Amino acid sequence: MQVIKNILLVITVAFLFTACFSNKNLTHFSKKTKELNFVNNKQTLLKLPFSSSVRNIYTTTFCVRDSFIINEYNEKYGKLFLEYIDLDSMCRWTGLANSFFETSLRQEMNLDTLETVEKYDIDNYTFKTYKINEDSYLSAVYIYSTFSNTFLLDYEGKLYTELLKKLKPTYKNLFIDKKRFEKNYDKSLVKKNIFERYFTQDKERF
Repeated sequence: MQVIKNILLVITVAFLFTACFSNKNLTHFSKKTKELNFVNNKQTLLKLPFSSSVRNIYTTTFCVRDSFIINEYNEKYGKLFLEYIDLDSMCRWTGLANSFFETSLRQEMNLDTLETVEKYDIDNYTFKTYKINEDSYLSAVYIYSTFSNTFLLDYEGKLYTELLKKLKPTYKNLFIDKKRFEKNYDKSLVKKNIFERYFTQDKERF
């Protein structure tokens, strides 16, 4: 019986170690250098410098260990929006995080249509191009690990293209020269969670 307990303990520790490692292995933001590193398989794909200050978003819930928003016009890539959310291990999303973000985008921007015209799933990265209101295009990158999620809107599609080419060298962006969506999105899922209940305490863990 003791042997079984020891084995279970080892498995649990290994799982937690792997989760924590993968949680740090996808994106890393340095508040000192204001630089976000995109990582895959321990290799840095791209370093993204920001000029704007990080805007931390917290609520009374203990579910969020860390979260921030960056909304700026980047010198190299143009207008970008990014929200990073790191949940506590005792909490969980109540549905698909990416779907929650898409719903928020549609509602807050009062969009008639939000059609996915391009999608690539590569490791822990999801790349999507949306056709909005049958009129313009918007690029998005979703990055996820065990407890963290990064939501990135790339209005001009330049960062989206460069990052996707790092993972898929043959990729060609067929939408980058088309009319781009310009309306500014600046909402936080963490702040909206008070009413929307995107994530909550995982009662099964207690």
